[in-house]
Amino acid sequence: MATELTPGGPRTRTVLAYGESANPASPHYLDQTVLFSHRQWVIERFTEAEITADPQPWTTTLHG
Repeated sequence: MATELTPGGPRTRTVLAYGESANPASPHYLDQTVLFSHRQWVIERFTEAEITADPQPWTTTLHG
């Protein structure tokens, strides 16, 4: 994870050296591994404009 704090909000890039899922049938099983091997990052979104510009947005609501 690398984060830069700017006047317009944080700019963060992340990557895991392994996949997001332990399920080999999941599309997230090796996705992060491939990014890591190509020295690529996941761009995190913080501002409303960044979030709404995401082509595949999703929301998780936690209760408890």
